[in-house]
Amino acid sequence: MNTEARNAMRWIRIDLHLHTPASEDYAEPNVSYLDILQEAERRGLEIIAFTDHNTVAGYEQFQREIEFLVALEKAGRLTSEEEARLAEYRRLLEKITVLPGFEFTSHFGAHILGIFPPNRPLSLIEATLLQLGIPAESLKGGVCSVANTRHVTEAYEIIHRAGGIVIAAHANGPNGVITETLRMGTSGQARVAVTQSPYLHALEFINFYTDHEKFTSPGFYNGKTEHYERRMFCIQGSDAHRLRRLPEGDAQATHRHGIGDRYFEALLPDRSFEALKALFSSQDFDRVRVPKRDQKQWSLDVARFSGSTDRQVLRALAEPNQAVTLWPDVAALANIGGGVLIIGCDPGGKVVGIERPDQVTDTLRQSVAEHVIPAPYLSFELMHYEGRDVIRVEVKANDPPPYVGSNGVVYLRRDSETIVANRSEIIQLCRQAIAAGEPSPLDNGETLELPRSGVEIVSSQRRSGTWVYEVRDLRTTAGVTRDRARGLWAYAISRHEDLRESRIDLQSQVRWRGRLGLWRAYRQGSRVKYDLVHRDQNGVVDHVFYGVSDWGLGEAWTSLLSEAGARIETDTGDFDQEEVSVPPSPEPDTWAERRIRWRGRGGLVRIFVDSDGQPRFDLVMKDKETGVVQEYNGVPRDKLSEAWLALIRVPRPRTGIEVVSATRNEEGDWLYIFRNLRTGDVSSAPWRLQDIEPGTVREYAARMFHQDMPFDQDKVRWWGNIGYLRPMRSQVDLVYIDEQGVTHIYYAARRDELTGEWRELLQLFGE
Repeated sequence: MNTEARNAMRWIRIDLHLHTPASEDYAEPNVSYLDILQEAERRGLEIIAFTDHNTVAGYEQFQREIEFLVALEKAGRLTSEEEARLAEYRRLLEKITVLPGFEFTSHFGAHILGIFPPNRPLSLIEATLLQLGIPAESLKGGVCSVANTRHVTEAYEIIHRAGGIVIAAHANGPNGVITETLRMGTSGQARVAVTQSPYLHALEFINFYTDHEKFTSPGFYNGKTEHYERRMFCIQGSDAHRLRRLPEGDAQATHRHGIGDRYFEALLPDRSFEALKALFSSQDFDRVRVPKRDQKQWSLDVARFSGSTDRQVLRALAEPNQAVTLWPDVAALANIGGGVLIIGCDPGGKVVGIERPDQVTDTLRQSVAEHVIPAPYLSFELMHYEGRDVIRVEVKANDPPPYVGSNGVVYLRRDSETIVANRSEIIQLCRQAIAAGEPSPLDNGETLELPRSGVEIVSSQRRSGTWVYEVRDLRTTAGVTRDRARGLWAYAISRHEDLRESRIDLQSQVRWRGRLGLWRAYRQGSRVKYDLVHRDQNGVVDHVFYGVSDWGLGEAWTSLLSEAGARIETDTGDFDQEEVSVPPSPEPDTWAERRIRWRGRGGLVRIFVDSDGQPRFDLVMKDKETGVVQEYNGVPRDKLSEAWLALIRVPRPRTGIEVVSATRNEEGDWLYIFRNLRTGDVSSAPWRLQDIEPGTVREYAARMFHQDMPFDQDKVRWWGNIGYLRPMRSQVDLVYIDEQGVTHIYYAARRDELTGEWRELLQLFGE
């Protein structure tokens, strides 16, 4: 195609796989066709197709509604509401081309899309469905499964000869032609036939940019593979069974995608069926593209619904020049090793978008260069989300901390807020910088007698986003990751990460004898274990030994223990920081016990959700003079003052794990998003159940999450809106209901690491 012809074209956003309430499995039967068009406009779509299961009834109902309104208009009988509805239809249809089509279920269950021009009589499209084997009595039903229909390759030809565009729907997903041939165990020739038929126009893929096995990746169909010589157009479609995708909620929902969630773009002269079919009948493959940038929307969903955390900052700007105020957030993230700043979301996760993203980016980059010393590395990514522009800024700390502001202030992230570091925190950052400098010989040439038991983290480095450790355990073991570590190794890595991330001020906790120090003494079973440290002549800690037994200590270390007068801490469990092997204890008879959580004269009894899904609060107040308690039940959220909200809000514990969401994908696999409460980080990609290693905290949390949902408050001992269930020897599962009425369960929280209200909760009930 010559340059002049290309210049007359433009990229048009297209979604050819949309269902309507005419499909029997549509998730929102009360949605109107006007709602569908309005959502398509919001997502920037210009060509869409109604592809209900084995029917064109949805498109027929859509047409009849418009025809009825036009007839009323001609008769002068339109109400004001009907007049507005017709005007809105006309406005939208000036911008969006709606094509009739269907999603056909072939003989062995594979799905095929047939797309037709809008001027094709629906009776002729229904005749095509009859020819494909759909019974006459099922033509209006939108049924998903029909027996004794035509085979895939026959269906391709029938739809093609009827003048339609033929697309293999979700080819690499459930009920896709690739998956179906693999499941049936058919020959390679069959797989070639269903993906290379001359009557087939395009292959539709799910998870377009995710790595797949052989035959299931779009890149496999580029015409370079033996037996797959015909290059295919590869697209994606939403397969939407609702208006908007569900990021979380009903874990049983099978159709989670909404309109425009998965679209493709085509370079076309206009938004007509004829132009689209001509493209699919050509060899102009570079005129079709699937924007990879929009795949980032999944990770942005995770960011939205987890809100601001210690390593993730969400900020909304009223004006682009307000980006100059964000440099303290960048400095704070750099001082904790790096993180992500998302501009265009308020801290609660609502997407508000930004104007003039280029100006915001330039302003932030310049302000960071002027105000943060040394300047951290910033990576900017512009994302278009729900019709709004959002900027994702990844902050990387290339130099050791501290990162200091031009005002002389050092900022940190604490409890999901950017705060000014205190003296202790600044000292700890400086020690990290010293420790990250040039390595010195062991004890500057002086001989150090190593313990003969325990483990030491010799080195750590980050590879492809995963921290990898070299662990010395009488022998040296390299290449250990946190997920692979067990027992003492897992404990050592956990404590090492606490030090690296400045969650612990080591110097303030160590009792020193010269260069030898005792950090902790604790009981494990019948034995006492020690965490020991050594510092060089400059006072920099250069060795930390975890889980050392007294039999493994030389004279100098033994002398240290005797002089330090070590206080033995309570049982820490079998180093089960990453394992939950202790079965839950039997539930006592007093579950559902409730106690009021007081602050001053005000007390919180409980939080519950009413029939409209709104949070309600049962509160009590003591009279200042008489002490008489007055009850206020069912108070709505908007009636609460800041003092009440301060009582309700409880910081998350810094131990355990939370299941942020649990959903099923189109293949039926469970997918989990976890929050690591120690770091506050939310997993950037979902975990499949089969990929979670048995015996880990994640596996325990996933298993218990299904047992706990739907959640029963009577299984919990409550102190206001916080509580616990399943107390174990060294761990406990905690529960928190926030001010929005959302229930959070924090699994496998370590008892000895709980602070504040969480520690008081267990003490209150004698746990």
